Amino acid sequence: MTERRDEIAETLRRRVLRGLQAGTLVRGDRLPSARELVDEFDADMRLILAAYRELVAEGLVELRPRGGIYVSASPRPEGGLLVPVPSEEWIADLLAQGVSREVPVVELSDWIRHSVETLRLRAAAIQTTPDQIAGICRELRDDYGLDATGVTVGELLTEDDAELPTGVRRADLLVTTEAHASVVRRVAARLGTTCIVAGIRPDLIQGEWRLLLKRPVYVVVRDEQFVRTISRFFAGTPGAENLRPLIVGRDDLSTIPDGAPTYVTRSAREALGDTRIAGRILPALRLFSAETARELIGFIVRANLAAFTARGVKVR
Repeated sequence: MTERRDEIAETLRRRVLRGLQAGTLVRGDRLPSARELVDEFDADMRLILAAYRELVAEGLVELRPRGGIYVSASPRPEGGLLVPVPSEEWIADLLAQGVSREVPVVELSDWIRHSVETLRLRAAAIQTTPDQIAGICRELRDDYGLDATGVTVGELLTEDDAELPTGVRRADLLVTTEAHASVVRRVAARLGTTCIVAGIRPDLIQGEWRLLLKRPVYVVVRDEQFVRTISRFFAGTPGAENLRPLIVGRDDLSTIPDGAPTYVTRSAREALGDTRIAGRILPALRLFSAETARELIGFIVRANLAAFTARGVKVR
């Protein structure tokens, strides 16, 4: 029950933050009621309301008695961006779980550090286009602390392991998507390396992008093949006609109106250098599904704790 509540809360959190960042929501806007979201989440209204209360504790939304649910009049800013603040309840639950496993509150933070900081793990992100590779590398670095290197799938098409890219041969982990799973799994098996086939968040289109695509959204990319990829990804999505992809070096980026929601891939950012865009730049999206996030975290924790305990320290 708690896990499902947290899952719903995370989806709602992303929607509100993305809407505020893109301008599709403003402070004080009314949000869908728990009753209105029952069918979408296939969940009891009370569970959805509990998820909303997590956002209340973070200062992101307000519950007005007999008045509905609204975007907070003053969501907490950090560094110019709106970010969620861990709720007191969430932190208390985490510490309580530690105590239930006989880990004192004062020691839990140490164990968390050992679980993620004992090793500097290396990952190779394997995809087709520079935009996809850079996006996956960003997420692996920023969210999971992995030292990520990008590799095109074509570089794996050799039976001679010595000809594989150095980043692949030295990696602790190979990460790809379903489209290239068979190739990457074969290489991982030959090298004796862990392989994770990443899934994409199922709520990405129906959640955050459904709000964004109510009006034109500009997507600046580096590679024409990636334009075809995102066109297929959004095919049949309400508002897909509002998706405006532009390629660095080919299209005129000055056509982006001032303040228009604009997503710039990491690879495109690098190609642009100091070139400024008039649009309202959206922060990077998290692409990995909850299952993939759990698989990545599990790998990181296992590897780190194995290294830590190898030093003769006993894990509780």
